[in-house]
Amino acid sequence: MSEKKSLNSLIIHPDIEPGVIDNAMLTRCILEYGPKEEAGRLFAEEGVHLDEAQVVRLEFQHILRIDHLWMLKSLRKLTLAHNLIEKIENLEQLTGLNELDLSFNKIEKIENIDNLVNLEVLTLFHNKIRKLENMETLENLLVFSIGDNLIEDYKEMAYMRRFRKLRSVSFKGNPCCDDPMTNEFLKSALTRVTFLDYKLVTEEEREKGRALFRGLLRKLDEADESAEKERLAKEDYEAKVRFYAMSFVEYLSGPELLDSMFEKDPDGSLLLKVGGELLGFYEQYKEQYVETMAGLVEFAQEAYNLRQNEIRLFKDLVDNALEESVMKSKNVVEEFEQKKKPLISQMNEIISKFMSKQVTLEQLEPDILDAGEAFNDIIYDLWKKLMTIEMQLYEQCEESRVQFAVNMTEMITKLLEVSRNAFGAWREHEGMWSMRQFEALSKLLGNKIMLGDVPPELFEVMMDRDQMMNLVAQSSDNHMRFIDAREDLLMTRANNWRDELIKSTNDNEIKRNRDRILEIYYYIDNQREEWTDMQMSMTETVDPETAALLGDDF
Repeated sequence: MSEKKSLNSLIIHPDIEPGVIDNAMLTRCILEYGPKEEAGRLFAEEGVHLDEAQVVRLEFQHILRIDHLWMLKSLRKLTLAHNLIEKIENLEQLTGLNELDLSFNKIEKIENIDNLVNLEVLTLFHNKIRKLENMETLENLLVFSIGDNLIEDYKEMAYMRRFRKLRSVSFKGNPCCDDPMTNEFLKSALTRVTFLDYKLVTEEEREKGRALFRGLLRKLDEADESAEKERLAKEDYEAKVRFYAMSFVEYLSGPELLDSMFEKDPDGSLLLKVGGELLGFYEQYKEQYVETMAGLVEFAQEAYNLRQNEIRLFKDLVDNALEESVMKSKNVVEEFEQKKKPLISQMNEIISKFMSKQVTLEQLEPDILDAGEAFNDIIYDLWKKLMTIEMQLYEQCEESRVQFAVNMTEMITKLLEVSRNAFGAWREHEGMWSMRQFEALSKLLGNKIMLGDVPPELFEVMMDRDQMMNLVAQSSDNHMRFIDAREDLLMTRANNWRDELIKSTNDNEIKRNRDRILEIYYYIDNQREEWTDMQMSMTETVDPETAALLGDDF
């Protein structure tokens, strides 16, 4: 009996079978909430393509865990309301999501939504959330519902001041809402929010709240101002990094990379703790590094501008050649149309005579053959001229592409040469630093008094000359590998950029050429079909044997 009772105690909802998100559930729900009537019938017959679904509603499905949504690559709106979900997870792949509804679940923490940078509407109504957090990346948030949760301090909502686009907030139903000051604080603190709990916030209501929370709001404003300065500084820094990245020299414009090298080298960082003369040598090393890399960065930026200018010149050259080719082709087609007009008139006259039974088809045969031969002549002339124009354009572009590739290769080669010199100088600075480091440590080792100032974690090393030398050598090896890796990264990216640019340029021209040739043949075929249709209109009134006999001549 006790065993049965224990087993039953594990069944939280004995009448409810937990729902599992899978292809079957997704398909069923998409069909259930999809288009109705005729559109819905066609939708069902053609099948559901999960990777094309833009709206998915999984409501009242007893879902315990968010999963199996990675294939919804086109998803824009996801509803998981009225389920048994306890954790926000496995949404990382849904980067295009605009709306997410997780209301009426058992969620205790806001988390794992960093990748949802396009989210505009987030609904977390009726959950178990106590704290606002982990939403910093949701810069496009417009509407936020956090009502009916477990937030006990209304000042927690100051977190929402960071969202510059936020216009509507639902907060009612949290424990702190029992405090009459809650609404006053929200209206005055969330200055960008237009609607609070679905009601328009008036300027008079904001002013009333400001009077009550003047001191707190001043502190919040100061914190926001500081955060805004940090944000702008970060954006400026990231913009510079992106710009330098186009020149392949990101993070080389200051001491950051050198600092990073020491941070990733525990031996080097440990030795720096010796301090004294060693710190002076380190500062000299840093100055030499910054000066060396400043020269590389300056050259790389100038090289980037030269490459961009070369790309513009090449594009202008190709565009001008293409425009000239189009004009020539247009003139050729107009010339053809002028030559075609009398032949069309001649053919219409022949058809008119035949239809009025003034002459027989046999009597018209010589005229038909003459008109057909003349038409074939101008069609062939048209084809020859259009193909000649296209081949001339292709050859002209090919010459330009070859020269463009040569120019790009020379520019990248020069950049790599300057880079090798800069990284070679960096290695020399590193070698000098290692030598000075060893000399300073050796001097310290010979001075028993100064040795007493050495940090405890270094004392044992300093007492053993061989161990100290090994530590310095290991640190230098780590640094050399770091330098090699950064140089390899620059060279690989520069070479790959050049190769991809040249390949895409060639591929685009080959595709353009093929498309143009297909266009020419398509136009020629259409002209031939129109002419053939005119001829065949006369055979409809004659017997099949005569039509077949004359059809070959047509």
